[in-house]
Amino acid sequence: MSTMVATFDLPQASPLSARAPLREVRAELRPWGFWGSLGWGLFAVVTGLFAAIISTVVWALTHQLSLPNPEDPAFANAAGMVASLVPLAVLVIAVKIRKFSLRDYFALGGVPRRELFLGIACLTVLIVVFGAMESLLGIDAGSKSVEATYRAAKIAGVLPLLWLATVVVAPVTEELLFRGFLHRGWAASWLGLTGTIALTSALWAALHQQYNAIGILCIFLMGLIFGWARQRSGSTTLTIMLHALNNLLAMTLAAVQIEWLS
Repeated sequence: MSTMVATFDLPQASPLSARAPLREVRAELRPWGFWGSLGWGLFAVVTGLFAAIISTVVWALTHQLSLPNPEDPAFANAAGMVASLVPLAVLVIAVKIRKFSLRDYFALGGVPRRELFLGIACLTVLIVVFGAMESLLGIDAGSKSVEATYRAAKIAGVLPLLWLATVVVAPVTEELLFRGFLHRGWAASWLGLTGTIALTSALWAALHQQYNAIGILCIFLMGLIFGWARQRSGSTTLTIMLHALNNLLAMTLAAVQIEWLS
């Protein structure tokens, strides 16, 4: 993405004042480069992990000093939301240090209708292909994991928290980090656009270790679609919407399977 430049032009000097040339005042806003973006991104992730540890301590103090079970849906969803939201504060600080507006740096602009339909079409093709692989080849591309998570949350009585974390919190926080902050800095660095889309997709997929190799491959390809859509539209708002739509569909299918077809 090109560097934003704000130029302030002073009135031209008259011939009588030619001996005192006026300088052009130019304020250049530059995003963080490759290493700066990586450093801030890692710092944000570490901050999120630290917040999760604090959540564990608070949980133990409020539950008779008993450590929480990581597989407890109530704790897992609450700690996961904290670990996702806290890093955003770090990214906001990083953006403000560069004197950008949050809207500009994270590319939180409007969504062109044509780009939205195109993004939905690409996402639909990917979902259909992997859904067909599951049905025809008998492999799991992630739906079993989603169903297991849904069932556990239902038993624990925290389904609303799961819906909130999956359909709202995860799409917003993950897209702001990968297609917002990292894409903004890396695309303008030596890594270039293609490398940025590939690397952010790989890192994003690597975070989803709850899935098997097929599921992680699907996440990676989805990341490529999101990165391409982000660059094409100039809007991370679009990828947040696509991400939320995908998660909403996955949760809805899990709900239908468990609530009505089981």
